[in-house]
Amino acid sequence: MTYRALRTTVRVLVDGADLLAGLVLIAVTILNLAAVFMRYVMLDSISWSEEMMRYGAVWVTFLAAAGVSLREEHLSLELFRHVGGPACRKLHSALIHLLAACFAGVVLYQGVIYCLKNGMQTSPTLGLPMVYAYGALVIGGGLLLLAELAKAVDVFLPLDPTDAADPTGAAGA
Repeated sequence: MTYRALRTTVRVLVDGADLLAGLVLIAVTILNLAAVFMRYVMLDSISWSEEMMRYGAVWVTFLAAAGVSLREEHLSLELFRHVGGPACRKLHSALIHLLAACFAGVVLYQGVIYCLKNGMQTSPTLGLPMVYAYGALVIGGGLLLLAELAKAVDVFLPLDPTDAADPTGAAGA
C-alpha cells in the first residue's frame, strides 16, 4: 500500500469521524431542547438526558479532535514557527506533530486501560456499560494518532508539490 493510499485512508476515517461527531452534536442539541421543554413546559424531566448529553459531548470532542488536527484548525505552538530557514521550519513542524502524536498515544493507551478495568461498570442513570463512554478515548485517541503521524510525514513527503514550499501550511491559512 502506498503512502498516498494510506493518507487517503486516514482522510476517509477522519472525515467519517467528523460526520459522526456532527450527527452526535445534532442529537445532543435536540435532546437538550427536549429536556428543557419537558422540564419547564411539561413540568416533568427526562431523567437520563443530562448523562446522555455528557457522554455525547465527550464523543463529539474526541471524534472531532482528529479532523481539527488534520486540517490544522486547532491552537498551535507558534513561538518558533518562523525562526530559521526552511529546514528548521520543517523540523519544528514535524516535532510539533510528533509531540501531539505522543499525546494521542497516551490518550489511546489510557483509554484502553479504562475500558479494560472499568468498562463493565454501569452508568448511574442509563445503566450503560462505561465502555461506551470510555471508548471515546480509544477511538478518538487512535484517530488523532493517525492524523498527527500523517501530518508529521506530510512535512517531508507532501502529497501536493506546492506544499513543499511551505511545510507549516501557513500559505493556505
